[in-house]
Amino acid sequence: MCQLIESIKLLDGTFHNLEYHQRRMESSLKELFGSYPVVNLEDRLQDWPTTGLFKCRIRYDIDFFEVGYVPYQMTSIRSLKIVEDNTVEYEYKYANRSDIERLFNKREACDDIIIVKDGLVTDSSYTNLLFRKDNCWYTPQKPLLKGTKREELLDKGLINEKEIPLQDVTRYESIKLINAMRGFEQEGIDVSNIVF
Repeated sequence: MCQLIESIKLLDGTFHNLEYHQRRMESSLKELFGSYPVVNLEDRLQDWPTTGLFKCRIRYDIDFFEVGYVPYQMTSIRSLKIVEDNTVEYEYKYANRSDIERLFNKREACDDIIIVKDGLVTDSSYTNLLFRKDNCWYTPQKPLLKGTKREELLDKGLINEKEIPLQDVTRYESIKLINAMRGFEQEGIDVSNIVF
């Protein structure tokens, strides 16, 4: 049975975006397992650190639920390598990331990758992507995984979905990498730092 994960930002004792993680967890359990026990994240998160930045990592399936807290240090990403793969799937946030790791290992001297599937930009190895053009931010319409931060920014109207073909990447000015731990405030990366 495949286990799933949720990674939740915990900053100075406050969990971020909990409702979006709750929603994704319920949706994943329902779609993968059918009927499932109701798990309220707020009730299950206990004994957390109250100062500093942590990644709250939850590993779960229909019969298993484990919570851990790991100090988090933001990694600097300055360069991205385009990696094409038409078979990669990651619709659910599985604990097994072997396909993503296989693609990440093709990054050569770059810090991370941009995964292209069927000619369209999807995600990086750990993040959803945002592309800036004319002071507007766009996220690929078909990501591998619909991340919680991506969903929040869409709901707030701060970003828009758009198909981004590989050949259009250089028409954008910059790119941001977002996930539960990396918010919209992250500095953009100039598209000239993308290696084709």
